[in-house]
Amino acid sequence: MDEVLFIAPGGNDSNPGTKEKPFATLERARDAIREKKAGAGPAGPTAVFLRDGSYALKEPFVLTPEDSGSKEEPISYQSYDGETATISGGRNIPGPWETFKDKILVANVADVMEEIGVFRVLSVGGKRMKRSRLPETGFFHIDEVIGDAAFSYKSGDIPDLQNSGDAEIVMIHSWNETRFRVESLETSSRQVICKDPNAKHPIGWSGSHGQNRYYVENTIEGLTAPGQWCLDSKSGKLYLWPEGSDDAPVVTVPVTEQLVRCEGSLDGDEFLEYLTFSNLVFTDTGWSLPEAGYPDCGDVGDIVDPSTFTLKAARNCTISGNTIKNTGTYALEINGYGNCIEDNRIYDTGSGGIISRNFHEPHNVIRYNHVHHCGLVYTSAVGINIDEGGGTVSHNLIHDITHSGVYARHWATATQPQERRNQEQGLTIEFNEIFNIMTVINDGGGIFVRDSNIVLRNNLIHDSYAGDERCPGWGIYLGCETRDTLVESNIIYNTLESLHVWYYDRNIDIVNNILISSKASQIRYNNPEHLSHENIRFLRNIVVSTVEAGNLFRISDEGSIPTESDYNLYHSTVDKDADSMPITGLAGTETYKIWREKGKDANSIFADPTFVDMKNEDFSLKPGSPAGKIGFKPIDISNVGLRGRKSKS
Repeated sequence: MDEVLFIAPGGNDSNPGTKEKPFATLERARDAIREKKAGAGPAGPTAVFLRDGSYALKEPFVLTPEDSGSKEEPISYQSYDGETATISGGRNIPGPWETFKDKILVANVADVMEEIGVFRVLSVGGKRMKRSRLPETGFFHIDEVIGDAAFSYKSGDIPDLQNSGDAEIVMIHSWNETRFRVESLETSSRQVICKDPNAKHPIGWSGSHGQNRYYVENTIEGLTAPGQWCLDSKSGKLYLWPEGSDDAPVVTVPVTEQLVRCEGSLDGDEFLEYLTFSNLVFTDTGWSLPEAGYPDCGDVGDIVDPSTFTLKAARNCTISGNTIKNTGTYALEINGYGNCIEDNRIYDTGSGGIISRNFHEPHNVIRYNHVHHCGLVYTSAVGINIDEGGGTVSHNLIHDITHSGVYARHWATATQPQERRNQEQGLTIEFNEIFNIMTVINDGGGIFVRDSNIVLRNNLIHDSYAGDERCPGWGIYLGCETRDTLVESNIIYNTLESLHVWYYDRNIDIVNNILISSKASQIRYNNPEHLSHENIRFLRNIVVSTVEAGNLFRISDEGSIPTESDYNLYHSTVDKDADSMPITGLAGTETYKIWREKGKDANSIFADPTFVDMKNEDFSLKPGSPAGKIGFKPIDISNVGLRGRKSKS
């Protein structure tokens, strides 16, 4: 017989855990399962049902290998049928609220801070509010570099701040950021002196491609619109501009940085397995800023511990149908293999959405998740981060991310070694829809990969222009030493550049893709002067230029020219013939005509591909399309992302 246990907000841990007399806490249900295992044990699956309501945690719910299920006797934690259980790391601030100025309210929270410390995440009625920000949108640019942690600002940018000691400067580099604490602000000389977090990329680092962009967070002067808040820790006052007319808002702040921690041991081969978490809401976790501030991670994809929901050494576990929101760092982190993360909704995160590390043969499968509005604190975090190993990332909807949509396989960072385990495992990224990414960072892509044995297939990437055009951001970015990789049947449109092939890439087939309407270049082939690509093949693709200033290719030097470029269909809505399509960067090859004279694209054609409705973004081909002449195979996007999937997202 299956074992069933119940938890309810009005329950009692001295109860037997039945539907009529439920437990009150997750810990009591966990311990009850342990007790049964120590006795006769369950004779089938065990389900822990959480009844409708909120469960406030002051510290993480911890599971260890002894809390595992088995294939025959799996264990699940889930909301009861038709109900929604919310696991919250927050506590409410009761007020009272007074009017500070206009529609801005103020409350004394000194007693709250004495109990939980400085908080940096706040929600009202369950919706995350924005910390006040200068400027409200966009960025300032530094005027002059004074030192690694000091700069002067342009006249009129930063006013005299009432709570400068609480202000934080978020300095944007090309692919990551540094978060500075303000040491002093001298308005007469327009100088900001910050505490030095010993960042790898100091202010003025040349890789920022110009004077750093930055913004200022948590200032009273930055309260300029509804939905914003600011904390003055010295006076103990919380300022809030509610979105509605409520003069007594329900305000929640976090008391913990993590909600669930599953603790196994990879080195000891002690796994948590056959556990399922489904149809739950996880919300309200915080983040801490070191006294000296936060240095950049040194590379791409900041990972700051702890993630809100962490599974270390997990196998054959399922995370399904949950909502994870209002987090301080990443939403979900899973280390192990054979796990499934599906149908989750992840949004309003301080860092990114999902981290996966896989050290064995069976894939971690990440599918049908809706990941959006990530990177609210750590702007170089990404939607889905395949940090080690491979796996399958499919049918996800990813949008409104400050950095890349999907990022795979780092180089070394401050917290990650150069050598990674299980990198020979295949990685498949397919049937994802990704848009409006790179909203802050400007060096990344809809999909950004940097290793080997990768398949990028049937992804739809669109409407992303990067936070700054000094380094464009790409639809697909085949970064440093990408190799043995297939890029097939993807559609990329409305970007600054569709595709980037960068830094000693080898053995890459780019076939049967549709690349449309890039503002700068359709494709950038690029290398440092001392390196060259090897065996790059660009075949049977449709490339359409719709911008007069847009280049067909951008090629840094002879070592960046693809080995093969042929049987493609090119079209331009602004150039009357193929010969005039521009190519930039490669001296002596300024047009498509010269490109062909050098032996490239000998069998390619210049023709209208006859899309069904390009204006309304229907890129299916009409019958008789000339694309058939190059062997192009139609791309079906009917099941890309969450299309056709019944999901809570």
